[in-house]
Amino acid sequence: MRTPRKNKKANTNDRISDLPSNVIDGILANLKIRDQVRTSILSKKWRYMWTSAPQLCFGYDFFVRFLRLDDLDPVVCKIIMDVLMLRNGPVCKFSIDVPGYFGFEFSTENLNMWIPFMSKDIKHLELVTYCTPEDQNKIMPDTLFSCKELTFLKFSSFDLSVPPNFYAFKKLLELHLVKVTFESSAFESLMSGCPVLEKLSIEDCTCSDYLVISSPSLKVLVLVLYDTKSICLKESKNLIDFTLKGYYTRSLIKSLPKIKKFSLGILTENPYADIIPPTLLTSSLSSLEFLELNGLNLKVKGDILYFVSLLKSAPRLIELVIKQSNNVDTTQVLDLSKELERHRCCLKLQTVEVYTRSCSQHAMSLIKSILVNSPLLKILTVYFYNYDKLDAHMLLKISQDLLWMKRASPGAQVNFIHSTYSPY
Repeated sequence: MRTPRKNKKANTNDRISDLPSNVIDGILANLKIRDQVRTSILSKKWRYMWTSAPQLCFGYDFFVRFLRLDDLDPVVCKIIMDVLMLRNGPVCKFSIDVPGYFGFEFSTENLNMWIPFMSKDIKHLELVTYCTPEDQNKIMPDTLFSCKELTFLKFSSFDLSVPPNFYAFKKLLELHLVKVTFESSAFESLMSGCPVLEKLSIEDCTCSDYLVISSPSLKVLVLVLYDTKSICLKESKNLIDFTLKGYYTRSLIKSLPKIKKFSLGILTENPYADIIPPTLLTSSLSSLEFLELNGLNLKVKGDILYFVSLLKSAPRLIELVIKQSNNVDTTQVLDLSKELERHRCCLKLQTVEVYTRSCSQHAMSLIKSILVNSPLLKILTVYFYNYDKLDAHMLLKISQDLLWMKRASPGAQVNFIHSTYSPY
């Protein structure tokens, strides 16, 4: 018998440490801050590699470890400061996203100490906290405006104040304001310093009654507001994607560019005609391809007829989403079939989704009208959600009514999905 050969000496080379620096940076960038620090025990070469990670993100997984502390502010602030002081490379992304129930609040003073450690190279900056005391006004830190390389900025719970020596965020592409208080002059000053801004989001902010958004480069706009009386978008001529949600008053939209995607959500009983004047429909929706209406009252005759006129004003519309208002009176009223027949038109719709809590006569008439006026329709899906269980006979009756409806498109598929909870 042959004597078995001895195994060759195992290869003890540290292959991970020999990876290219950009690959190591990518590995560290995808780790949570705690795991980044843990890599220091892998080997001597990895002992300080975490200090050069290009991204520092302090989110839920970081804050949850301090939840039981009575006063976690000084502890957390010291840890963040220590991490920044140990940095051995540029910070391209810095994120603090504090869950609202954690009770942690970073101050203007904290940020004025942290930002100088990264202002030269920072491109992505998020400073989000939802626990600012009502009796404390936090002014935006001046050091923030020294971050000239920013392409993404999101901050919350501050009073917006733009320093007089602010020049511009020349590279900023995305700006998100959450629970920010600002006057129109400060907002306009900030916007004028963002010449290439493409996406703007303003959510739950306290601002002036009249909001003017003048940004020729803006393409995507998200507004979730509750007290604003007027919105003017006259100078935002390149806007193509517009989302508008909240509580509003009459004649809110004063001007509307030729957008391609529009999502509208109304949380009050105000008619849609009070939000978007009918005069704007024919001039602003000629390029519209996607429309979402959240809060449409399928029982109100005025809302449905306004909706039909909206469809007629959007000859290029191919995708439609309708979400019924949650506060719906299911009392049956006069069928609108005859009214809808008077407004027949040829639609280019290909995909339609209807979310409803009640398959009332109004809802069924609207679905019927879409089917008979959409020769290019591929699929129409009805999501019927009801918190009370319905018997099989009722569900079968609704599905049969949908199946037997006439349709202009012979290949159109109609789906009926029932659920006991809201899908949105």
